Amino acid sequence: MALFPWQIKPRLVIDPLLSLRGFACLMVVVAHSIPPKFTIYYHNYDLTWLIFSPGGVAVRIFFCLSGYLIGKAFYNQRYTTQLSGLINFWRNRALRILPAFYFSVIILGLIFYPQIWQSENRQYLWRILTFTYDYSLPLDFHGALWYISTEVQFYLVIPFIYIFLRDRITKPKQIITLFFSLIFLSFCLRLLIWAFITTQTSISQQQINSFVSYIYTPLITNLDSLLCGFLVNAIIIKQKANQPINQSTKRFISKPFLALLVILFLYIFTAYHRYYNQFHLLFIAPTITAILTSIFLYLIESDAYPKSYNFPQKDVWELPFIILGYLGNFSYGIYIWHYPIVTKLTPILFTSNNPLQAFFLRFIETIILSTLLAIATYYLIELPAIKLKRQIT
Repeated sequence: MALFPWQIKPRLVIDPLLSLRGFACLMVVVAHSIPPKFTIYYHNYDLTWLIFSPGGVAVRIFFCLSGYLIGKAFYNQRYTTQLSGLINFWRNRALRILPAFYFSVIILGLIFYPQIWQSENRQYLWRILTFTYDYSLPLDFHGALWYISTEVQFYLVIPFIYIFLRDRITKPKQIITLFFSLIFLSFCLRLLIWAFITTQTSISQQQINSFVSYIYTPLITNLDSLLCGFLVNAIIIKQKANQPINQSTKRFISKPFLALLVILFLYIFTAYHRYYNQFHLLFIAPTITAILTSIFLYLIESDAYPKSYNFPQKDVWELPFIILGYLGNFSYGIYIWHYPIVTKLTPILFTSNNPLQAFFLRFIETIILSTLLAIATYYLIELPAIKLKRQIT
């Protein structure tokens, strides 16, 4: 027993979901920093693929996480399905997303994308402001904002999906069947759309543009990632209802550690394929990401562990997860600010004849500046909006 305050060992707290969000955020920044090929070798083995972070995989991790957290709010009855409950949900989502989003559009439009204010581009500005932006505008703008548009579209429809599923899909086998049916049908839909695209044009650039517009960014082709995370809640609730977890059960390997291995495998597998076979990855990555991220969520949230994991400060190897957790807390702001920084600012500030050095300079500058801007945005805009949300609720 500690007799004096200085004898009490401080504790570090790990939130696995925030750490995963931070890891996905880091993946996006690395991907947009454009790592060069054939630059890291060890005993004649090309290991450059280790830094070829798949940004599309990271975005779908975000989708799956978002689906899970929104589903958790509905399944735990935080929001009811009555009109007042739906209005509360949409209002809270608006207060969380809109202030920082619209602020960033104004600032970035003034600094990096002034053409968006021109009268002939008002229709494109309208698409950005109404969350119908799909990265296909005929003018230069913040390309990564398509993710937020798709996310907001999901917020609009998810209450109705929950209402439809709540009383129809109630048994564990039904939930599992729906889960894998979504995975399979979404995969087939992406292949079908791609087959149609290739029959309409043989020009590779047009095919790429069509892929982005009709496969990569739309809500319908990303709905599997969002709904798989959403359905994890139903699986966990039914499991706990049918077979309560025995906290004294001993396992050969802990669920949190197994969850960590799942995400490491997801990164290694997809980074390798992005480096060596980018085209195949474009089709298989959404499916693999939805399945493995859902497994991660299940392993973390279905266990009898607390939501946060405490570790003594002397366990230094836990520190990366703490850092990822902090990044996860500011991930929305980092995502908003990082793309213009890496595409517009880093070419001006840093140049190097060494491709690997240039990549690391871009990455370091981008992660530092976007994190600082995210912190400022969080405390000046996001946090006041969150407090307002709590006051209204």
